[in-house]
Amino acid sequence: MSRNEKQVFCKTLHEIKVPNGYAGNISRCVNLQQAKLIGLKSHDCHILMQQLLPVALRGLLTKDVVAVLFDLCGYFREICSKNVRVSDLKRLEAEIPIIMCHLEMIFPPSFFTVMAHLVIHLATQTKLAGPVMFRWMYFIERYLGSLKSHVRNKAHPEASIAEAITAVEFANFVLRYLQGYNSKLKHILGIDNDVLDVESLNSNENFSLFSQVGKPLGRPSTRTIDQMSKIQAHRYVLFNFPEIDIFLKEHASELRRRSRPRRLSLKDIERIQHENFHEWFRNHVDKLEQTNGVDSLKEEVRMLARGPLDVITKYQGFNVNGFTFRAKRYDKYTQNSGVVVIAKTSSYASSGDRNPVLGDVAYYGRLVVIVKLKYLGGYSVVLFKCEWCDATSGRGVKKDEYNNYTLVNFSRMTNTGDRLEDEPFIFAAQAEQVYYIQDHIDPDWFVAMKMKPKDVYDLGDDEMMEDRENEPYHVPFLNNILVNAEGNHSWVRSDVEGIVVDQDD
Repeated sequence: MSRNEKQVFCKTLHEIKVPNGYAGNISRCVNLQQAKLIGLKSHDCHILMQQLLPVALRGLLTKDVVAVLFDLCGYFREICSKNVRVSDLKRLEAEIPIIMCHLEMIFPPSFFTVMAHLVIHLATQTKLAGPVMFRWMYFIERYLGSLKSHVRNKAHPEASIAEAITAVEFANFVLRYLQGYNSKLKHILGIDNDVLDVESLNSNENFSLFSQVGKPLGRPSTRTIDQMSKIQAHRYVLFNFPEIDIFLKEHASELRRRSRPRRLSLKDIERIQHENFHEWFRNHVDKLEQTNGVDSLKEEVRMLARGPLDVITKYQGFNVNGFTFRAKRYDKYTQNSGVVVIAKTSSYASSGDRNPVLGDVAYYGRLVVIVKLKYLGGYSVVLFKCEWCDATSGRGVKKDEYNNYTLVNFSRMTNTGDRLEDEPFIFAAQAEQVYYIQDHIDPDWFVAMKMKPKDVYDLGDDEMMEDRENEPYHVPFLNNILVNAEGNHSWVRSDVEGIVVDQDD
C-alpha cells in the first residue's frame, strides 16, 4: 500500500465508534502520523480481522486483491460464530485452500510461515471440537485474574482463594431467592434480555401493547410533549395495536361509503386514515360507550381512544432485545444510537397504482429521544424517536460495488418529525442495533454494520438467528469476482515506492 492508502486506512479505523461492550477503543491503537497500528489486544485483532478490515479496505486496493481479503475475513468470521453448521464447515474446508492459493499469488513467499499454513486446518478443528468460543482463553484469563484478586495472604494463596470462592458461591446461592433484586449473577453483562417478538405485533395471540419490556438506563426526566409529537406517537401506537385493526377496517368502509360514486384507492384511504383516524377513533369509542355501555369495550381500547397524557418520561438509554441503546447526543466515545427496523410497507409503482405490493423494508436511522408515553389507567409504552434515512434505493440506501454492505446517507432524511404526517417513532421492542462507519470513498455515505444481540443463542427453533449470525455482511466466494485472476492481476505496483533491504542486515 502507498503512503496515502495507509493514511486513509488508518483514518477510517481511527474514526470508528462501536457500541458499548463490542470492542476496545481501537482509535487509541492507531498512529496517524506513522500510519501504523500499535498496541492491539488479541480481541481487538479478532474484531479487526472479522468485521472492520473489509470496511477499511474498500476501494483502496484493486478488486481482485480485496476479494481475496474479503473471503479470508469471512472465513475467520464464520468459524468464530456462535452458530456453526457442519455443512458450512465442509464448505469452508473446500474454500480455504483456494483462498490461500490466491494469497500466494499476491503476497511474497516470506509471508507464508507455519502460522499462515495453520489457517487451512481451522475449519477441520472446528468441525471436530465444536464452536471456537468454548475454547477461547478470554474467559479463562479473566477468571484467573479474579482468582488472583482473592489472594489476601500471600503466604497461603490456595487457602485465600478457597475461602473467597466459598463466600462467593454462598452469596450467589442466597441471591437466587431474593425477588426483585438484580445482581451480577443475573446480569453479568448489564443487558436486560427481555425480548418482544416483533412478529407478534402483527398477531392477536398473547400480545399486550403495554407489556413492560426492557430496562431504562440513567436518570429519568419528566417533560411536557409538544402537540405534534404527541399526535405522531399516538398515531403510531394506534396503527400497530392489533385490537385496533377492526376499527381501521370499519373506518375504511365508512370512507368508501362517503366517497360514492367516486371510488377511493387504497392509497387515498391510507392517507386519510393517517391524517384523521385518531380523531375518528376517539369519537367512535365515545359513541359506543354511550350506546352499549363502558363494559362493551376493553379497558385498553378505551384508554387508547382518550389519547396519551401531555406529560412523558424521557430516558438516557434503554436495554432491550439484547442491545443497549442510547440517544445520539451521548455518542461521544461509543456509538449506541444506530437503529434499524424491518417494517411492512406498501410500495406503489406510480401515483395511479391501485395494486400496491406489501413487503418488508429496512429503515435505518439514529436514535434521538427515548420516551415513555403514558395513558390513563396506568398504561404506558416506550417509544424511540429517530431520524430516518430515505429508504428509497439509490437515494438514501444503496449496496456497495461488492454487494456486501448496505450504505446509508444521512443527508437525505425522511420522517424527521418536522411535519405532522411524519412517522419518527417506533416501539422500543421493534428496534435492532446497527453502528455506522463513514465511507472514505464518499463521506456522505455510511456503512451500516448490524449487531448481534448479546446472550442470545440459536436453540434450533429460531429461523432469524441464522440471518443474524451471517450479518453484518455476507461474503461471496471470490470466484464470483475473480473471473480471470491471472489475466487481470498486476503483479507489480509501479505507483508505490519500493523498500530497500540491506543484504547485511
